[in-house]
Amino acid sequence: MVEATHFAQNPDRHLSAWIEVAPPDAVLLKTGKVELGQGILTALRQIAAEELDLPLSAITVISGDTALSPFEGGTVGSMSLETSGPLIRQAAANLRQRLIEAAAMRSQLPGTALTTEAGRFYRDGVPIGDTFWTVADEVDFDAPLSELSTPKAPRDYRIVGTSPPQLGLTEKLTGAAYVHDIVLGGMLHGRILRKPHPPARLLDVDVEKIAAIPGVVQLVRERDLVGVVAVDEHRLAVAMERLERACRWDMPQPIDPSHSVQGILAQRPSIDMVLRDDTAPPTNGSELSATYTKPLIGHGSIGPSCGIALATADGISVWSHSQTVFALRDQIARVMQISADSVRVRHVQAAGCYGHNGADDAAMDAVMLASKVRGRPVRVQWTRKDELTAEPLGSPMSVRVAGTISDGRIAKWQLATRSGTHVQRPGWNGDVNLLAPAAANADWPLGKQMDLPLHNGGTKNAVALYDFPQHVTYEFVPDLPFRLSALRSLGAFANVFAIESFMDELAGLAGSDPVEFRLAHLSDARARTVIERVADMGRWKEPSEAGFGKGIGFARFKNTGTYCAVVALVEVEDEVRLRHLWAAVDAGLAINPKGIVAQIEGGMLQAASWTLKEEVPTDRGVLTAENWRNYPILAFAEIPDIAVDIISAPAHVSTGVGEVSLGPAAGAIGNAVANALGVRIRDLPLTRDRVVSAIMNS
Repeated sequence: MVEATHFAQNPDRHLSAWIEVAPPDAVLLKTGKVELGQGILTALRQIAAEELDLPLSAITVISGDTALSPFEGGTVGSMSLETSGPLIRQAAANLRQRLIEAAAMRSQLPGTALTTEAGRFYRDGVPIGDTFWTVADEVDFDAPLSELSTPKAPRDYRIVGTSPPQLGLTEKLTGAAYVHDIVLGGMLHGRILRKPHPPARLLDVDVEKIAAIPGVVQLVRERDLVGVVAVDEHRLAVAMERLERACRWDMPQPIDPSHSVQGILAQRPSIDMVLRDDTAPPTNGSELSATYTKPLIGHGSIGPSCGIALATADGISVWSHSQTVFALRDQIARVMQISADSVRVRHVQAAGCYGHNGADDAAMDAVMLASKVRGRPVRVQWTRKDELTAEPLGSPMSVRVAGTISDGRIAKWQLATRSGTHVQRPGWNGDVNLLAPAAANADWPLGKQMDLPLHNGGTKNAVALYDFPQHVTYEFVPDLPFRLSALRSLGAFANVFAIESFMDELAGLAGSDPVEFRLAHLSDARARTVIERVADMGRWKEPSEAGFGKGIGFARFKNTGTYCAVVALVEVEDEVRLRHLWAAVDAGLAINPKGIVAQIEGGMLQAASWTLKEEVPTDRGVLTAENWRNYPILAFAEIPDIAVDIISAPAHVSTGVGEVSLGPAAGAIGNAVANALGVRIRDLPLTRDRVVSAIMNS
């Protein structure tokens, strides 16, 4: 059973770790998963309420609190619903069964004679007087969870499959939901000056001069770390501006200016792994090869990262928007040389994350500064420059593909995807992986880049779901001069963009319609359904006007998760204008359909921004962006019309949707641009300069 496997892997096996009855009329649901705007807490509440026959309003959630939540790893990989959903479902089924047994004992009735509704017990439709809350004291919440409780059948669901509003919307609209807005008594404000380049060394700084600035409470200098704590944000900004001018750095040897990011990626040694090697018989046919590239990309969070810490004699309390609160807790304990039990990390939402952005670093910054002013909380908010030049970035990638068409079908397919690491989270591979400790102490360096064979970051979706012989190789480059880590969909974005672009190119070589060509190479019925559905939605067979073009993209995330197909309509003159996006999605049992739609829409828009605009600028290996002018993202005025159709598949388990739409959207946009121009651009982003160059050289 799926549930049994999850319970076997999770150390918190007693009922009270997951769920409790909270008089007078609530049930407390506890989860280690956190809300990033993806609606996971709403979906998990729906699952619990469904199993307990309770209204959604009766379920209260504790999320991402290392002192109160069960350990569930991180909120990563579009896996929260897949991994936490069955756990919550089974725990709620456990609780309902035990409450019924307690009520049956009190009433001297068989448990099979009792039903429940809104927390009350009934026999033959008549209330017996007891409720969940009157019998709760007779339930042993410390007993091990049983895997024998039977959850409801999907045909009996009344709450799962509906779309209640996302939890916390009112707080977001009124500005009370975010870590940035927390105000604690006696709170100070601090910042750490970021190194201009990871290997740079601090030569000198006039500490006394900075410390004498009015409003500065503490100036911290430890090796290459230098930071300020001040009474308010204004005085902090004044001090930091002067501090930046006062520091002298020993910079590393600059990279040859003729070496682009893609040039560096191509030239550095790689560790290679064959992911799939089908035997393809020798064949004659038409051959084609192409290389597709993705640049360095940032998270582009609208609100810069923020963290708050309070250090006392009893331990350290932290408020953070980290996706991995338990790992952050452990690394704080390690750096501060205290027990993990002395550190409490509470998750608080912020302005988007989706990958390893600066959240953990801002929290650790706050901890290291707060440790110098014990008893007073310290709030650290990064600047836009910090966010653009210090956060971990999504790795550059290049994907080389070659194929042979014989009798209208793909007879041979060879793909090599090349990438740096995609995961350098705190604690990954045992390393701290946080900027402040690495600057302060040589014993806490930033982690060595790892990806192979421990993680499938760069390999995600490198193997195509289509039915043809494939030879697929992963080339992991462990020595790139950039700070890299997880960014939404990891390697799947570039891999799917390349696969779907090349599928269109091979369809052209075969003289086939791109949709029909894909269907001819797909036996997976669910895959075929989403492609056929989105083609109907986007009126695929209707010709486009002059200057317009349509394109399609498809993937099943990680080839094991949600299915998604996207059609894009673009208008191209000297630049690309995205006019419409359609998506068809099969995520198995849909817990909250409108929540799925929101995630697919958001994923497509982020993919559109990456595909059309985003690229981290560098100068000889140094990141140079300081504001949105240097790193443009998709503007509100550029958002196209969007339509999303959720294909109901209740017979299949629920799968995550946070990352599935990015690769298909990129492929669809790239193919639409090629359709409009009559020439293909294989390097992302599809900027005005690249469009003009393609037109001039066509």
